[in-house]
Amino acid sequence: MPDPKQLPYRLKLLDDDSLLVREIVLKELASFGPALEEELARQGASPHIYRIPAIQTILEDQNRIWVKKRWSTWFRLKEDRQRLEAALNLIAQFQNGKSYPVKLKSLLDELAREYDSTYKNRDARVLSNFLFKVKRLEGARSDYYNALSSNLVHVIEEKRGIPISLACIYILVGHRLGLNIRGVNFPGHFLARASIGKRKIIVDCFNGGRFLDEGELAKLKNAVPIVIDHITRLECDARTIIGRVLRNLINAYHRANNEANVRCMGDLLKTLGMEDVSLE
Repeated sequence: MPDPKQLPYRLKLLDDDSLLVREIVLKELASFGPALEEELARQGASPHIYRIPAIQTILEDQNRIWVKKRWSTWFRLKEDRQRLEAALNLIAQFQNGKSYPVKLKSLLDELAREYDSTYKNRDARVLSNFLFKVKRLEGARSDYYNALSSNLVHVIEEKRGIPISLACIYILVGHRLGLNIRGVNFPGHFLARASIGKRKIIVDCFNGGRFLDEGELAKLKNAVPIVIDHITRLECDARTIIGRVLRNLINAYHRANNEANVRCMGDLLKTLGMEDVSLE
């Protein structure tokens, strides 16, 4: 690894008139490996540095290497919603960059703290109203296929997401509050299921956190009515949810002509043993 102390001087040479000098500098920067992003942040690199296409390419390449190396870490966690959060955190770090100052855990913790400071009772219905009405997290309709719509940090900050990312926020904030909220792998439109006493309610997080009955479920899929008591068959664990998130990302990156990320997400999907997972 090159000397980090030389990094500021190397960055100045990116504007050198000589193409050969610029190529040598880029090779040296690439040799930093995954540490390049942290070194740029640590040394307070100017924002324009990150916009240089060659630097973007190096950082993207290193992020793909980084996420592949760390991907299996969430497999070893014992609790299912811990696994879900850990995997989604890796995806957020992959997209935002590891030096991005806002972290998923802190955002979810803050939502849970704000809920607790506002409401006396911990209730799945009230939480749905809090997230999707009060905090105004809503469906990303104008930019639905943006890959960042699968990034929970981006979704919370921008208040826009696709059904599965909004449902994951509902699940993970609910978990912090001791609420039993699960994902429902409904074809074409991911949903959530919350337990209130002995009752189960189906929540459409994309459409304002509304509660669905059998007829409304049928309209979502444009098929025969589904009995809510049988929807538990579609409840899913972290592995299934992440598989679906990865397929959504493959689709989004394909639309954006980012084939390197398509391959990367495909490699991550293969580690789950999945080939056919529904898209959002």
